[in-house]
Amino acid sequence: MDLLQGGGLYPGSMKIMIRGERERGLVCVIVLAVLLTLPWLGRPFQSRGEPREALVAQSMVTNSNWISPPAYNGAVPSKPPFNHWLISLASLPGGEVTEVTSRLPSAFAVILFAGAFYLFLARRTSTDSALLASLIVLSSFEWFRGAVTCRVDTLLSTSMAGALLALFAWRERGRAGFPWLAACLISCAGLTKGPVGIALPLTIFSLFEFVTGDRGIRHVISIAVRAVLIAAPVICVVSLWYVAGYLQRGDVFLEKIYYENFQRLTSSMVDEPHKHAAPYMFLMLALGLLPWTIVWITAAARSLTKKSLRLSTLKKVWSQATDLQRFSFIAAAFIFVFFCIPSSKRSVYIMPAYPFLAILAAESVSVWGPCTGRLMTVLARVILSFSIGSVCLVGVASVAGVTPEASKIASAFLESLSWWSVSIVILCSLIVLRAIPRAFLIGKPPQRLAVALVAGVVITGIGVAEPVFRQLSPKSWASSGDLASALNLSQREKLYSFGSEAYSSSFYLKKPFFSATPGLPSGSVVFVEQRNLNRFKEEVAPHVREIARFSNGLEPSKKDLVVVEVL
Repeated sequence: MDLLQGGGLYPGSMKIMIRGERERGLVCVIVLAVLLTLPWLGRPFQSRGEPREALVAQSMVTNSNWISPPAYNGAVPSKPPFNHWLISLASLPGGEVTEVTSRLPSAFAVILFAGAFYLFLARRTSTDSALLASLIVLSSFEWFRGAVTCRVDTLLSTSMAGALLALFAWRERGRAGFPWLAACLISCAGLTKGPVGIALPLTIFSLFEFVTGDRGIRHVISIAVRAVLIAAPVICVVSLWYVAGYLQRGDVFLEKIYYENFQRLTSSMVDEPHKHAAPYMFLMLALGLLPWTIVWITAAARSLTKKSLRLSTLKKVWSQATDLQRFSFIAAAFIFVFFCIPSSKRSVYIMPAYPFLAILAAESVSVWGPCTGRLMTVLARVILSFSIGSVCLVGVASVAGVTPEASKIASAFLESLSWWSVSIVILCSLIVLRAIPRAFLIGKPPQRLAVALVAGVVITGIGVAEPVFRQLSPKSWASSGDLASALNLSQREKLYSFGSEAYSSSFYLKKPFFSATPGLPSGSVVFVEQRNLNRFKEEVAPHVREIARFSNGLEPSKKDLVVVEVL
């Protein structure tokens, strides 16, 4: 009652309440972002892409070449070096590139972006919508996978989305001064994945300015001039690396840049990697937004049964939308359509659209009503039950050791239960069980589901996935003394692979690998999968001696790795 006066709150008291709520939301976002990323960074490499990028940073540290270090097979790296620079800087204190240091840039980018994204929205929408949008991004499958992966796509997505939000804030300020923050983030995007990181955010912002303006010739000219003025310093900064790379590598550097940036976008690549039709991207978007896809499809279907979808309705929605909602729609739609055009399509390409889709999704919760809240509550309980049940099941099976496979997992499971992992599992369980005060987590159904998703992923990952990853990992043999002794690494400067690139082997053995071609000298050591062994003998070297053979985790025997020596 002491806050009341004349039927209302003191303005100062209202500011304190809003500020406190905003700060609690920020702490919640940062804590969950940390829990969702840092515990996963030490996982062994399983994909081809992660060790491929880590190898570039490893070569950068080993050769002290910060411009264009030799990648696998001595090739020019396929991506600009910003991500590799960050990996190398993170690795300098320890003296070597590890799984943790190679994934730190992605994890830190997601943590910093989550906090900035929440603050950006909290100043323009309600704290509930800001928190929900932030947690939707964090807990969506594709964004989570990118946050704990050594790939350039996460750094590109956070830089590009951050640049677009900075440009929007600059427009709100009446375009006063120069948008230095946006220019810096666009430069980071350009140094992460090339010209597309520069062109895309500037094009999207210019399109938004055109759509929301008077569309006269003077307005169009002013938009173009602003885009050029922003692009000028960005291009100057990014061009320094391109010039240095050409001076170091010559024409082969230009050929690589042209191949990766222009031939990929024009669908003229010779090998046409990741070739898919346009519907593929719709499927990837639906999978990437899981489990939120289930919520939004269900709620949208319920909404459409009550109200028919007409052009007049869409026009009314557009006219009543805020500038932020319009900007989010244009950004998400343009990014999605842009990456549907080339024949080379991957789910990670559309990651920059996720924050803007989350803004639209969070704003739509109040429209869809209580049905969505009940659905989210049910999902949260299912996730909690599945997470804790999975950990208990694996723990019981591991300790029992019923089969040899279970006994292997038992040792890995018990080894993974460090004080750090146990404390995180307990903390996440308390969060999901709401032992922490609801006022801290703002425990409405949407936020509750998002918190349950993040905590469930961490619980299941540390308790279940980590032991399985250990069994699948090539590190157990790649770093073993027996293999090092068999290869006599001290006397072998080069190792070879045939049929597929041995990125993980090269990374863990800290040795450069080259593609095996006819005419290999006697004594050369080649890594080849069992399925390619006969073809290797026919095309490269008919006479070989098997040095070692390693099972590729739980993969079929045809993918077993065979290490042979050419006779």
